[in-house]
Amino acid sequence: MRVSLPCLVLGAALALSSAQAAPSVYVAYPPDGHRVPYDHVILEGSVSPGAALTVSGVAVPTGPDGLFITWWPLKAGANALRLVARQGGQSVSRVLTVTRTVPASLPAVPTAIARASVQPAQPSEFWDPAGDSPAERRVPVRFQGSPGGQATFRVAGGPAQPLTEGPAGVYSGAYTLPTGTVLRAAPVTVSLRGRDGRTVSATAPGRLSSAPGTARTVAQPPGSVPGLGVNAAGTRLTTLDGQPLLYPREDMTFRAVGRVGPDLRVRLAPGVGALVTAAQVVPLDGTPPAPTGGAIAVDAGSAAEPLVPAQGPAALPATALPNSAPPKTAAPSAPEVVLRLPIGAARPPFTLEQPSARRVTLAMYGQTAAPFTPPAGPLPWPLERLEVQSLAGGLITQVSAVLAAPLWGFTANPEGEDLRLTLRPPPTVDPARPLAGRVITLDPGHGGSQNGGAGSLRVPEKGLVLPIALRAAELLRAQGATVNLTRTGDVTLGLVERGLSAEAAGSDLLISIHANALPDGRDPRGIRGPEVYFTHPQAQPLAAALLSALRARLPDLGPGAGLKPGADLALTRPTTQPSVLVELAYLTDPGNLRLLHSPDGQERMAQAIAQGVADLYAAQAGGAP
Repeated sequence: MRVSLPCLVLGAALALSSAQAAPSVYVAYPPDGHRVPYDHVILEGSVSPGAALTVSGVAVPTGPDGLFITWWPLKAGANALRLVARQGGQSVSRVLTVTRTVPASLPAVPTAIARASVQPAQPSEFWDPAGDSPAERRVPVRFQGSPGGQATFRVAGGPAQPLTEGPAGVYSGAYTLPTGTVLRAAPVTVSLRGRDGRTVSATAPGRLSSAPGTARTVAQPPGSVPGLGVNAAGTRLTTLDGQPLLYPREDMTFRAVGRVGPDLRVRLAPGVGALVTAAQVVPLDGTPPAPTGGAIAVDAGSAAEPLVPAQGPAALPATALPNSAPPKTAAPSAPEVVLRLPIGAARPPFTLEQPSARRVTLAMYGQTAAPFTPPAGPLPWPLERLEVQSLAGGLITQVSAVLAAPLWGFTANPEGEDLRLTLRPPPTVDPARPLAGRVITLDPGHGGSQNGGAGSLRVPEKGLVLPIALRAAELLRAQGATVNLTRTGDVTLGLVERGLSAEAAGSDLLISIHANALPDGRDPRGIRGPEVYFTHPQAQPLAAALLSALRARLPDLGPGAGLKPGADLALTRPTTQPSVLVELAYLTDPGNLRLLHSPDGQERMAQAIAQGVADLYAAQAGGAP
């Protein structure tokens, strides 16, 4: 889904003395002054119905509704596109400037270095190099310069070390900090000897420091993590190469062993490093206690209670929960299974993943005072077995819960002296009325100041998905469901607030409804149809049911690219319930766009959403896995 950009109106109806006004030209994308590194751009918008359009003298086809979507070629540099609409002897023209950027390459001679390209770009500090692995002490060095030369680098006054060229004009290598070295903001200087025999040098912006013995403990402060299982990207830790790794909980502690620019480098276990934004954690005095360890307690509570996070409804604007149902109205469901891992006063880092539909794995980092052990005696349904493994010499404890039925939600949060792992089993469904009492959250994407994708027929994405969501809510309520809408009007709502809304309502499902668009550089011709995104295996049955219903009720959309598992999206990461994001159709395909605009298309899309949900619960009532 393309990031929303401001719509540009090139011309408006002109007041004329004649009976007919001049035509108008509306450009939905790209905006004036847009810059792209590609040789084409999607040029889309609309003219007054019946008007003819030329772009820089070339006729561009328009539909009866005035829609145009064309894959427009660009020359290098600035492109002044002159759009002219003609109708009934009247015309209007405007100029749209789009710049195609071309990566600059340096000539072989004279020898030169592109100084802005020299890396490391950010300072790096090492506070416990003796405990770091070689990979953690590795600092990439890179720059762009004249091709065909010989390049080296030095750290402070150290020896020259070679850099390798590839591709042409790009020189790269790495510096591995020796464990006993002490550095104080040491510069990294690169040098290039070129074909003309000249040698030029440049210093990287990022300097290196090593101060052994200054590692420290930091913690995620109270009140900084929204929800129980929203998993906001704003607080997550990443691997050293930037991949998502861990979503922290309040008071979670980390051992900080270095710094890279604005991020702290923390060590979860030997050789397992992560980056956390320094501004989101606070220093902690002393060394935190080790988790207690011992026997894991397991119990099955009463029927699933509403999941109300600490920053739940009270933290949301009034418009966020216009149709939230009190969680007590939810139909009775199978009881949650709760695992209590004894951790005492410790708040160790942990990751929580769902490798398959019936398995959840929690990996806790740090030495425990005693090993964790499974409970004695039989396990409550639907918990089939509990697997506990000690890894990395006892520094990582992995607890896997395997259920007899697919999960419908899971969270892990500290509670008192335990780490509480909550597993939500499938709902108990009445075969006669599968949706009766179920709580469904529908999230019409964007809204307010967030237009979403630009609509070439002058209605942005936010205005197209809202009536579809409202109608789907009516259809679901008619079948006995309680529907929580994250918005019912054109209001601005944050991504985290949408996830919190689903948690606060005790939702069975979270369905975020969107319309798709292509990013720059993609030819729109032939790309159409629905796509359904999800992160966790528990959401796959819902995603598949929605996709099947969309394809059945709207074959004219095209089959689309289908299911998109493993998505890293704010509205698919929540784990308290199966969560999906539905891209109904493409704004960049004329046929899809017209269906999104038409009353018939909107009705069929709403019916498909309701049908997909109904099919999911009907399958559950029939005992499908």
